Amino acid sequence: MRIARLERRRSPYSSSFPVDELDVCLDDGIPLRLVMKDLSASAMSAEARRVRPDFLYDPRREIQAYRWILPHAPSGTAAWYGAVVNATARRYWLFLERVAGLELRHVGALGAWKRAARWIARFHRSFAASAVSRLVQTSKLLVYDDAFYWMWLERAQRFAARRPRVREIVDRIARRHSTIVDRLVRLPRTLIHGEFYPCNIMIERGHGGRVCPVDWEMAAFAPGLMDLASLTTGWSPRVQRALAAAYCDESERETGASIATDLDCCRLHLAVRMLGWSDAWEPPPQHAHDWLSDAARIAERLQC
Repeated sequence: MRIARLERRRSPYSSSFPVDELDVCLDDGIPLRLVMKDLSASAMSAEARRVRPDFLYDPRREIQAYRWILPHAPSGTAAWYGAVVNATARRYWLFLERVAGLELRHVGALGAWKRAARWIARFHRSFAASAVSRLVQTSKLLVYDDAFYWMWLERAQRFAARRPRVREIVDRIARRHSTIVDRLVRLPRTLIHGEFYPCNIMIERGHGGRVCPVDWEMAAFAPGLMDLASLTTGWSPRVQRALAAAYCDESERETGASIATDLDCCRLHLAVRMLGWSDAWEPPPQHAHDWLSDAARIAERLQC
């Protein structure tokens, strides 16, 4: 089959990397609605290039997540149509199904949020230990280990040096960080999305719309609760408990004080990571949140 007609336009969902919508008509009349994500370094937005930590960038990570990991995941993610990987030309293009829906952050129904919590719980338990070990190597995943957690605190301390209020909170966290890290490294690790924020979760239109997580650039081998922490950030304690209960019910994990403390440790790491992202960096609108106040509140609960 050959392409008879192709229309291309920029997607409103472009972020750090440009995403184009492709309307393709094959010579047999079959239409395809696709997106093309350009993960090449040269295509990265000027703002992302300025503030994104260099060590996080690997254009192969998301491509390999769609190629090797997501075919074994629960249904819902965008179908993979192929990729262009040309290291010599530094060209990395990803072709996916275009999903019609809304970002979860624009969906008010709590039921949709609970479905997202259940989906990521199923994802976390979809992989056998032997498969996880192999995929960590083949898919260029980030690995959350002792050094990873300490690196983010050190970055946050460095960027807070000239900001007294931030420095006070970061220093308070630093005094107890070894205890936090000890707890985090003991948590069961699995494959995670890495940025399971509502802006990265599409809910397909229609009753009981499918849950479709997108943007797997930060896929990692890490505690599954990191994704739940991302999903629940910014909600009231009541809603956070409801989403945690949905997650635990699907993952067959008990709720209670233990998971509450583990989740707080994960949320604290997310806040420290935001504070250590870049000097004088402000989160984009889709990640808008008072991460400093979050860090202060969680540190108080954890007696940092």
